[in-house]
Amino acid sequence: MTLAQDLDEAQARALATIDEAAEALRTLSLDIHSHPELAYEEEHAHAALTAFLEERGFDVTRGAFGVPTAFRAVAGNGAPTLAVLCEYDALPGVGHACGHNLIAAAGVATGLALQAVLGEGNGTIVVLGTPAEERGGGKVDLIEAGAFEGIDAAMMLHPSGGRMITSGQVRVPANPNALQSLRVEYHGRNAHAAGAPWDGLNALDAIIQAFNNVAMLRQQMRPTARVHGVITEGGRAPNIIPDHTSAHFYVREENRLRLEELKPRVLACFEAAGIATGCRFESRWDGHPYSDMLNSSPFVDAYARHAVEVGLEPIELTQVGGGSTDMGNVSYAVPSIHPSFGLTSPDAGNHTPGFTAAAGSEQGHADMLRAAKALALTALDAYADEAVLTRAKREFAERRGEAT
Repeated sequence: MTLAQDLDEAQARALATIDEAAEALRTLSLDIHSHPELAYEEEHAHAALTAFLEERGFDVTRGAFGVPTAFRAVAGNGAPTLAVLCEYDALPGVGHACGHNLIAAAGVATGLALQAVLGEGNGTIVVLGTPAEERGGGKVDLIEAGAFEGIDAAMMLHPSGGRMITSGQVRVPANPNALQSLRVEYHGRNAHAAGAPWDGLNALDAIIQAFNNVAMLRQQMRPTARVHGVITEGGRAPNIIPDHTSAHFYVREENRLRLEELKPRVLACFEAAGIATGCRFESRWDGHPYSDMLNSSPFVDAYARHAVEVGLEPIELTQVGGGSTDMGNVSYAVPSIHPSFGLTSPDAGNHTPGFTAAAGSEQGHADMLRAAKALALTALDAYADEAVLTRAKREFAERRGEAT
């Protein structure tokens, strides 16, 4: 019997599978949460996730596609082949303040639900472990290594909080911005800051002027643009004119075409500060650029419908600007979806200690399970009805052509 012939039974079994695995998934999530690891260093999470999936019958490849902390876990067989993605890197200083432990658990939960119902020849599910979302762009490494060849569609979930979205709500689609990371340095000349400041070229003045230049540029940027950064080196002592300073900036825009338009304008702010202070300026665009997210409408519609069925409340947001993710790059490779689900009260947004706590809470785990159920049901629609993927692929070809 095919999934299309008995979709109701398959849906019920998928949901029951997630419920049965709830405590094991909670333990897995908390294990990752209590061992935060930075981009490309996720050795503990990689080991925990791959062992969990292998013990449950998945065919697991560790260190997949030449990335030591990536993995590929496969169940089922036949067409179509869908991928559900796990993230598991943390942030410096605040740990899992973006809830990637929940993203990893949600990916595993969805994979388990689909493994339980696919049976023989109904399709293949790939749980893909993708490192380094917060910095570096691990999904881009995997794209370039061929990880998405033969994948018909990809999906994942992401927790959100603060004033954006609260517990029990779900945001579909989520539309992260395009992003690229910029590293800058200024080289000046040391001098005694009190005795002979005229002998120096102040690299700290250069970096401060660059921040001011960016602040003035914001008046002429689109509302969707974001430029923000930190000083990574500002000098060594107040009585020494600094001869070297550096900063790390993120430049974001609504889509990658607008990002390319914005980048030279931002770079000019830094170049001008070097000219004004007499300091030599160096820059490099660092890491992989992140694309905007092309959410697949057929999957968005299905997810919104199933979210209501499992007790979530779909919401529309009017905000402009926002975060970025290398899942956007995946959405330019295959039809994709990236919904957000709420965790917390308005007082704890992503990348804060409060969100770290929420990502390890019982309520956060319950919210993740409901979102994973909606994602599993969405995937089942594609396995059971060929027309879903046909529409998604047609739209993908049209939208990708317009966006590139």
